[in-house]
Amino acid sequence: MDKEQLKEMIIEEFKNGKIRDSLFPMLSVHGIRDYSETVHSAGLNYITEIGRHIQGVTALSECPVYPINQQYGHSITREVRPDSVWYRQQDVKPILVSEFERFENSKGKHDKLREKIENLLLAYHQLGSDLPLILFVYWSYSGAIPKNIDKYISIFDEGFTLPNGRFIPGINSFVTDYLVFQAVASGTKENLTINEWIQVR
Repeated sequence: MDKEQLKEMIIEEFKNGKIRDSLFPMLSVHGIRDYSETVHSAGLNYITEIGRHIQGVTALSECPVYPINQQYGHSITREVRPDSVWYRQQDVKPILVSEFERFENSKGKHDKLREKIENLLLAYHQLGSDLPLILFVYWSYSGAIPKNIDKYISIFDEGFTLPNGRFIPGINSFVTDYLVFQAVASGTKENLTINEWIQVR
């Protein structure tokens, strides 16, 4: 399965919500309470479930990444555990890494957003720097207008520098693409539904 097929399947699911409606009704129909990591847990498991509906793919939630690419393995200063990692069953080759993160217009949340994107790039390099696709989804309440989101997304292309001074380069765009979505939550803190998944990149 190539990256264009993967992208098409993900985009189509976020648009029509067939898996979301049938297996995650708390996201699409009944609503979910915004308490602790509840929304995060439902969202990341939804993304993993999409992978499980693709023939020949095994998808794992919150999967620690062991550094296969030793060029970057020795320089990592924090554990990388993407919310979802998809593998091709025939050879257990990783084909996608994903994060599902909350967005709010505060410095703390901006820093968290940046950290999640950096973690995706670290996971990408640790897994060999040749994954077909990276998926990043940030969710927010309806009416929240993301500020400076392009600055964070550009990390995928431009790379970043670790605290130890080691530069981590961006993706190889000849091999890898990335998708970025904003998932918009409607309702109240006591009862949210997330049926609007807007493609940002």
